[in-house]
Amino acid sequence: MNNNNNNYKSMKNYLIPAIAALALAACSNNENEPADRTDGQPIPVEFRASVGVTETRAVDQAWSATDAIGIFMVKAGQSFVPEQISEGAENIRYVVDAAATGTFKPDGTTIYFPMDNSEVDFYAYCPQGSVTKEETTTHYLYAVNVGTQTDQEALDLLYSNDVKGKKKTDKAITLNFNHQLCKVILTVELGEGTVAADMSGLTVKVNAQNTTATFDLTAGALKADAANTADITLHKQADAYVYEAILLPDAATTRTFEFDLNNGHDAPFTWEMKKALTAGNKYTYTVKLNRTGVEVTGQIGSWNTEEGGEVDAN
Repeated sequence: MNNNNNNYKSMKNYLIPAIAALALAACSNNENEPADRTDGQPIPVEFRASVGVTETRAVDQAWSATDAIGIFMVKAGQSFVPEQISEGAENIRYVVDAAATGTFKPDGTTIYFPMDNSEVDFYAYCPQGSVTKEETTTHYLYAVNVGTQTDQEALDLLYSNDVKGKKKTDKAITLNFNHQLCKVILTVELGEGTVAADMSGLTVKVNAQNTTATFDLTAGALKADAANTADITLHKQADAYVYEAILLPDAATTRTFEFDLNNGHDAPFTWEMKKALTAGNKYTYTVKLNRTGVEVTGQIGSWNTEEGGEVDAN
């Protein structure tokens, strides 16, 4: 009996310090464990996105379910060129996450922060699509074509290049996009000598505009193809005589709009817009069709909006 007591006491004396040591080690490990540790697994980047100060798109509403952005992750402080891409994150497609406003989720491939906690920069554009690499500089190039205006959101080129020096402890990234093209919105109203029946066949176009360009994602610069000009028919909104177009920026200070009733006897009304087209601006005008001439009032503002005023179409 005494031997059993002695053995119990000896075992107890051994176990208590051992348990205490294990508990101390566990506490020490928990205290030193990084807050972002996920059992050695890579940490996915969480993306939010905004346009200017709001989460809006080409038609001044929330991101639509079909919006997609292309994202590049680049080694921090390095040039945005193929050899500096981090973790293979080159033009990775992310789409709107309906579960949370302004958030995006991977549409296939997920972007992960570097496991070594090194810093990275992010570049992104919308709408996501095919990107080529310029042969001599290895810049990333994106083709732009505004010749057809039926899908306004698909034409609204957005670009983000101001997210720098992020690492896995940051987890969530907000991409701040800016409009790279410009927008014209014309609300057409009846004027002197015109009646509602005259409007049924109305079409609006702007003459002799550049329709194609290349956007250099690396440099954040747009270059229009001056040799490729054409008339552009504006998109008509449903159930309203509101006509809109997303156009390439243009330093020219005059362009002609035609308002054609397509009735077989009236010549098209015309209006000279005497403004350069600046990237990021929205030009909004109200146009009255008078058979004696066209009256136009408007504003130009940042879409970025810029006030325009009233104008006449003759």
